[in-house]
Amino acid sequence: MKNFLKTRFYQKKIHKIGLLICIWTFFLIPNHHILACDICGCGVGSYYFGVMPQYHKHFMGLRYRSMSFESHLNSQLLRTKEYFHTTELWGRFYPTSRVQIMGFVPYSFNNQVDINKQSKKIQGLNDLVLMANYNILNASTIQDTIVRKFKHSLWIGGGVKLPTGKYNYEEQDAGQVANPNFQLGTGSLDILTNLFYNVRYKNWGFNQDVSYKINTNNAKNYRFGNKISGNSNVFYIRKISKHLSLMPYAGIYFEQSALDTRNKEKIKETGGDLLASNAGMDVYWNQKLNIGVNYQIPLSQNLAHGEIRANNRVVLQASWLF
Repeated sequence: MKNFLKTRFYQKKIHKIGLLICIWTFFLIPNHHILACDICGCGVGSYYFGVMPQYHKHFMGLRYRSMSFESHLNSQLLRTKEYFHTTELWGRFYPTSRVQIMGFVPYSFNNQVDINKQSKKIQGLNDLVLMANYNILNASTIQDTIVRKFKHSLWIGGGVKLPTGKYNYEEQDAGQVANPNFQLGTGSLDILTNLFYNVRYKNWGFNQDVSYKINTNNAKNYRFGNKISGNSNVFYIRKISKHLSLMPYAGIYFEQSALDTRNKEKIKETGGDLLASNAGMDVYWNQKLNIGVNYQIPLSQNLAHGEIRANNRVVLQASWLF
């Protein structure tokens, strides 16, 4: 009888312990969700050059960029998909033959979908980008002619990314839109540096751009990791008629981001690198109207220590050269 009572006593104790574990787990899951909120495909504060229209001309244009990510790949409970759609007004102006001014005005529609098909959406103006570049190799007064055998140009410069996009992320508010990477802006004034090189022999050419973004702390004491990115493309110009020319191109795109920090502490579930194939086509009409499409397919990636996977990306654009 004594052994039976002893056994019952331990069984009740084990049941209580099990119940406490279940209760603790229940409360732990929401906290885990908060801690994992930094894992998200990053669409905030990004900008993209690509193969731009002819280097010696002013232009104004409109383009559309679409990219998506899958996040929390190692968790069935927290797995999400993020979609970033950006419409952007951009342009280039030459105050002198050796100086170009560029501007980017993006507006985004972002959507995050969880495993239960519940979505969180935000839309609005992103961070504006202003920059200036200087031509240090071969002045930009080259005549635009399809038959010129050789020409090249090298531009270096920099600029600023202004905190015009809304950044309103509160870490403890699980009911709001996902995380710092899902905001419309970074909330910080960031510094940009860039280099463009373009060389052409007869109808073949090579285009290279490299940019480096230095981020600063925002008002929430969050700092996005510095980022380097670039495009390398080989292109071919084919004159179809007096008015129409085609320029197909192909190459690679790369990007690498350092870890984000919060209160000067590094966040492991951020940063990473991506290498993608790059292919596109530009159509020129009367050397004034340019319509183009660009498509990227990831070749290798390691984003947020394997917690994020980037999907294919597409860019559509139309520009007026003058």
